[in-house]
Amino acid sequence: MAAAAETAASLVGALGLGLALASAPGPVQAVLLSESVRGGIAPGLRAMAGASAAFGTLLVSLALGLSVAAPSGAMLRVLQVAGGALLLWFAVDGFRSARDADRRMLEEASASGGSRRRLPPAARGALAIVLNPPAWIFLGAVAAPLLASVAELGGTSGAILAAFALLVGAAAGDALVVLLGGLGLRRAGPRTGRWVRWALAALLAAFGVAVIAAAFIE
Repeated sequence: MAAAAETAASLVGALGLGLALASAPGPVQAVLLSESVRGGIAPGLRAMAGASAAFGTLLVSLALGLSVAAPSGAMLRVLQVAGGALLLWFAVDGFRSARDADRRMLEEASASGGSRRRLPPAARGALAIVLNPPAWIFLGAVAAPLLASVAELGGTSGAILAAFALLVGAAAGDALVVLLGGLGLRRAGPRTGRWVRWALAALLAAFGVAVIAAAFIE
């Protein structure tokens, strides 16, 4: 009975941890907000689905016994450079979106420019997790010990439930970000929307530069 109560408390804690994780401003939230401001709720939800699928896969792998240590040394530097470069790429695309803000959709670009191919929102969301150094640090330093302790109390099934609770909490927080972008900022008016896109692109660029810079700072 005591073990069941502790397992239930761990599940509630995992849910709250997921909410807190999604509430903390970071690259993933910036990508989700950018996608929802750019194209509305649907692209934002697709980006969230990609991020949730990648994060959920990693969490379930931990629950099943996969050992993940927080990256350090050369591995961390490589991840930081790759993740920062990805964010800078997203930022450049964001600046292009702001420049084209007078068009209803980027896919309806003018005949002179033609339509530009973009990485699908779901892929952007997934990459924002996979190439996100803080996400791997969280998995290794926080999620892995949490799920291991739950597994000791409730077995593998308990650990999987805790992983699902953590994912649900994170997804709920991410959904609020998407709704903010799709229903709020995007409908604030053409001029405001244009400035929001510039600001989000600048934020992504700032995150990218900061992540790359961190790779070369002891």
